[in-house]
Amino acid sequence: MHLEPQQLAEELRQIVSTFVRNARVATATVRTSQHETLDLLDTHQALSIAELARLRGVKHQSMRLVINELEQQGMVLREKSPQDARAQLIVLSEAARQSLSAARAQRADWIAAQIADKLDESARDDLHKGLAALRKLL
Repeated sequence: MHLEPQQLAEELRQIVSTFVRNARVATATVRTSQHETLDLLDTHQALSIAELARLRGVKHQSMRLVINELEQQGMVLREKSPQDARAQLIVLSEAARQSLSAARAQRADWIAAQIADKLDESARDDLHKGLAALRKLL
């Protein structure tokens, strides 16, 4: 069976989206605007509110509200920018790093259990090959 790249792309998009959604629901680690913001900060280390708003595709004021909530929860800290003393950068607190790490571990554990429960050795080999192909796409 030969599938065209567009067909493969759509099937991959659907499967990955459903898989990620199922993992998040099963582990109660569902995405929110706050979690998406924390993930961006984890990836980029330190960002201004304007940069966060641009990356998330939201208005500056909306991002400011999210940051204020996260700051009240002790999940983010404000630091002075080394390039501009008037500017502030938002960074993760240690509590946020631990929370993100725990949620990722929870999802990894759920995925491992699914693999152990639903895939035989041959299917696990296929999955390993599929992951290698996905790495090449990156």
